[in-house]
Amino acid sequence: MRFLVMKRDNFKCCLCGASPAKDPSVVLHVDHIIPWSKGGETVIENLQTLCSNCNLGKGNMM
Repeated sequence: MRFLVMKRDNFKCCLCGASPAKDPSVVLHVDHIIPWSKGGETVIENLQTLCSNCNLGKGNMM
């Protein structure tokens, strides 16, 4: 599922556009849009690709 989400998102961060293709230091994560802790499901529609900086900055917001 992780690969499908990253492929759908063109292997770029959905928030800032960072990509390992442009900057090899970029690490991509697959993140829940609605956090799992808030009842978000682990389904493709609720997942997005984020770089580590954006993902760690997002935390458990919502």
